[in-house]
Amino acid sequence: MEKNRYRNLNERIHVPAGLNERVLRAAENQKPAAENPGPSQKRRALLRAAVCAACAVALVAGTLTLRPAGDSGTSEAVLPGFTFGLTAYAADTGEYYGTGVNGGLAMTNGSGLGGLDIGIFTGCLFRVTGEEIETISLSISGGGLYRSQTSAVSAREAGELESQEPQPGETVYSIYRMGDGPWYAEEMTPLGSSVTEAYDPDTSYGFWVQPGETSPAMLEDSTISGIDTFEGKTLTVTVTFSDGSQETKDYQLSAERLKVTYLEDGTRVVLPQLAGEEDLSTYGIYAVDLDLSRWLTWPVEGADTVSMSNPFGIPRWQPGGRTYVAHEGIDIPAAEGTPILAAEDGTVTEIGFDREQGNYLVLDHGGGLTTLYGQCRNITGGLKQGDTVRAGEMIAAVGSTGMSAGPHLHFEVRQDGTAQNPVAYFDSEIRDTLHME
Repeated sequence: MEKNRYRNLNERIHVPAGLNERVLRAAENQKPAAENPGPSQKRRALLRAAVCAACAVALVAGTLTLRPAGDSGTSEAVLPGFTFGLTAYAADTGEYYGTGVNGGLAMTNGSGLGGLDIGIFTGCLFRVTGEEIETISLSISGGGLYRSQTSAVSAREAGELESQEPQPGETVYSIYRMGDGPWYAEEMTPLGSSVTEAYDPDTSYGFWVQPGETSPAMLEDSTISGIDTFEGKTLTVTVTFSDGSQETKDYQLSAERLKVTYLEDGTRVVLPQLAGEEDLSTYGIYAVDLDLSRWLTWPVEGADTVSMSNPFGIPRWQPGGRTYVAHEGIDIPAAEGTPILAAEDGTVTEIGFDREQGNYLVLDHGGGLTTLYGQCRNITGGLKQGDTVRAGEMIAAVGSTGMSAGPHLHFEVRQDGTAQNPVAYFDSEIRDTLHME
């Protein structure tokens, strides 16, 4: 099992009446809803699957269609009445969360049950969220799904459910309580590879390894628990709204091992980065909305290492010891002079020198997405502001021209001006080739 884990509407557009109210209503519906904290005490644990980690994600707005100008000479904006998204369950906080980086959704720290006869209920849970949803259809290209519903039960009911012997293809129960608080029963119902049913906003769905795909080795490894079987699979979600309209989204799944670190104050941080052999890590399913995501080309020719001495998002003292700020990109070590490549088609918006970044270049890729390339030995001759480049085109060479301990590319990704973790913008094929040092 050795596998290395780790985009202006003009004034002539007519906005439908009531749009502001609809947008505000939709946003309100997307606020994370606090749930019961994850179980601290399981009375039956055929398997406890410590699963899932990473970046987080994805409420997606519907598409905008512009019709040609009509008799009035103006364009007309046709906005969909409703849209939906997915939220993921974080068992350590008991909350569901949505919006994340580049259309990605990570299900964190779940727990589940498993056996050769009943398969593996991974504990990686998600919900479908939105307004005016009537029915949902879920399907997965490999493996299975299950429905998860949790309710408070009496001590007597807890005992009765606990005494039931799990049967293949039938609902199983996980019974737990929080300290001296009430008993809870998580009801897990296998659904096979697809299901269509009435929408319930309080119902969660998880990834299920079916009995025929379950092996003793999976049951022995509580850190993996069959998660690998979902690598490369596609989750398709179709929603029917009250007005009869439908929307479908596809999510690409990958199994990821991600590094866990602790800040000086003890705060636990999960980094969307590959973990080394000796690193603390967590494992999980990362789902990416294929329509929302934008994939980049790896920007350093022949290099496959990301420096762990200065990971994205972790506060650090700047060289000189005067400023304590978060690192807003990743560092990719490479020999001086190694070609630096454009990560996507774009336009050069800035070329300059900065005391910290050294020689740098910024590309605008449209849709609010920009990339920055720092510590360059030199910018490709003749390249200037306003020029367009193609993905994979050489734009600079690796150097060490700013505050740097050695030659490398300092690479940043920004969406609407906000720094994003660059690792989330490379597909799983690229992430699987990377090394963290």
